[in-house]
Amino acid sequence: MSKKHDPTGSYPPLSPELMERVDRAWDALEDGDIDSAGAEAEEMMAETDEHPEVRFLLGAALLESGEHRDALKQLLSCDGIVEDPVVHRFYLASALYENLRVEEASEMFKRVAKDEDDAGPPWFGLAECYDFLGRYEEAEAAYEEAHRLEPEDFPLPVRMTRDAFEAVVAEAIENLPEELRKHLQVEVPVVVEPMPTRETLMAESEEEDTISPGVLGLFVGPNLKERSSLDTYLLPPTIFIYQRNLERFCMTQEELIHEIQLTLHHELGHYLGLEEEELHERGLD
Repeated sequence: MSKKHDPTGSYPPLSPELMERVDRAWDALEDGDIDSAGAEAEEMMAETDEHPEVRFLLGAALLESGEHRDALKQLLSCDGIVEDPVVHRFYLASALYENLRVEEASEMFKRVAKDEDDAGPPWFGLAECYDFLGRYEEAEAAYEEAHRLEPEDFPLPVRMTRDAFEAVVAEAIENLPEELRKHLQVEVPVVVEPMPTRETLMAESEEEDTISPGVLGLFVGPNLKERSSLDTYLLPPTIFIYQRNLERFCMTQEELIHEIQLTLHHELGHYLGLEEEELHERGLD
């Protein structure tokens, strides 16, 4: 969905020079240059006394960069006072979803889909909400509508039966080197679930971001470096693999099988105590 201008007159308009900078930043964001868009928004916040259009841009950039809690704060602060309320509602719905306010997000995605009846993104967002809420038949219908409207951008999820999916996970475990496989055989169960639970994704404090509902896999519990025979933990070390998120993430069955293997390796790396930077260096991000 592209950003449009439809002035409401509620706030003084930005100067042509500032509006041009906002437009360029939106173009950068849509081209995937999130850092540049975010840096420009941050700079203009002070220059414009936190103008709603700049807050909107900053919220969108924060959302794309994975800073979901701060993104929601910025997007809520300019709700109803921006020039393009439909696009704003789409970003706000996405931020609500990422912050686990999924019921609110689904209602907002419905509003956007009604306003933009030829756009695929709100239907795809609605499908993600339905998936998380366990409303799988409604999710499939929403995925199909997104695909009908924009088939190249929204291919249908690649579905596997639960047995076939678990067989791929089991094969991925068997193909691990022995020094890695022994951890899964003795210490860390691998659990396949359709979707993550809200409780699993909750942040430990109000200052932290929640984990995205679209996460492909998750390691919970103490990692290998933290464990000792004298410690007790509420959660035993466990690797979760989320089937429906992985199916939605991939375009072919071959890609799905590869992504299952990569996700397993990634979460096993977390159990071994590797940081995200180390996982990236090993090609496991």
